[in-house]
Amino acid sequence: MTELFQTNVDVIQSRWPQAAMVLKQQNIDSLDAALVTGSNQTISINGVQLSSRHDRVAETQLFLSTLPNDIKHATLYGFGMGDIPSIALEEGRLDQLDICILNPTIFALVLSYTDQTAWLSHPGVSLELQPKQNRLRKPYLVVPADLELISDENARLRDLLMYELNLNYANSSHKNDNPAIMQRFEDNRTFMQQDPDVSALKNTVASTSAVVIGSGPSLEQQYEKLAALCLRSERPIIIAVDTALRGLLHHNITPDIVVSIDGLVSFQLPLEKTDAIKLVYFPRVRTENIQEWRGSRYNALGDTQLYDNLATQFPEKTRLYANGSVLHPAIDIAVLLGCQDIYLCGSDFCFCGNKSHAFWDEYAVKDKNISYWMSLEQKNVQSAVHWVINGYGEKVATNLNFRSFLRSLELYLEKHPTTRFHQCSKDSAKVIGADFRELP
Repeated sequence: MTELFQTNVDVIQSRWPQAAMVLKQQNIDSLDAALVTGSNQTISINGVQLSSRHDRVAETQLFLSTLPNDIKHATLYGFGMGDIPSIALEEGRLDQLDICILNPTIFALVLSYTDQTAWLSHPGVSLELQPKQNRLRKPYLVVPADLELISDENARLRDLLMYELNLNYANSSHKNDNPAIMQRFEDNRTFMQQDPDVSALKNTVASTSAVVIGSGPSLEQQYEKLAALCLRSERPIIIAVDTALRGLLHHNITPDIVVSIDGLVSFQLPLEKTDAIKLVYFPRVRTENIQEWRGSRYNALGDTQLYDNLATQFPEKTRLYANGSVLHPAIDIAVLLGCQDIYLCGSDFCFCGNKSHAFWDEYAVKDKNISYWMSLEQKNVQSAVHWVINGYGEKVATNLNFRSFLRSLELYLEKHPTTRFHQCSKDSAKVIGADFRELP
């Protein structure tokens, strides 16, 4: 313990005693830290600099410039070298600053070698070492280095921050002025007019439980149970995403409903075997997939900006939750149909078993198109650098898309507290708001 650490912690102890207790328990010797000198000095941890080594003041001003001019109260996720709170409060840019520490050990290290007492004593500062994981306080700033070095305990918060930071980019390919998408909407206009809304399915449902099937690798564990489930006279509704259909039919599992929301190419769908299956589609689906579907068809709109214009043209159409993954509207359909218990199969959000999808690896050898698609998917698995925690408490490889889909689902589950959600495999990423339960 350094003298500077004690000086800083004395201030923290007087204002946030719980935080001081946590900081005193940190082992800073476990960090691979080094002093880096340029025009300024900073600290590098695991090769990541906590701030600029060239002009820390200019870097801080750049961060602060991203806040609206009239904002006087903001949240800071991360800490860096302490420049943001020091400058923002000293210059009066902010009157109040809520600081959420993303890695207490790194914070303890910085406190050991720098004097942070000025801003720690500021009456407008609040300090949290255990920030909430399910909500972001806006407006906010994020220190990139702290996000990169975030502790495992804050993984869910990391994912929410990454989701928000990448949202504009992710939405850029789904804008409602995209010519290709607009043409697809126009091509499917007749189907939107002729086919009934998804709400009409309420008249066909007699069960209060549903099995919602994604195409994640853990689905392979459930094929035998699902096949047996299909033979029962009284059973849950089975709702599957489109990419799971070929594997399900191969294992003699016929879902009641298949959900398709985007331009899945036809070779991925066994359209010739869909006589007994209801299709729920968004108007972004390929026109030929709608035309060639043999079972009854229903449609809906997503609840994103992409579908706002269509919603004014088709006000009678239900808008389903859709935040990037086809699994979202599939689950929303189960809720719409009044199901109280919803079982999630193959809803992994990770590369469990070092695979991206169930079944497709085995089928790929029979079709060169699928073989090429799966080779690309396998490259994504092999190059994955991101992770989530599974039901066993283990880190499992994933990608940013899957992580954002997971956190979006958790936000959805929060809004449906009276519905019970169950995960069927602990190999899947743990979904906050769902328990683990075998198929009924």
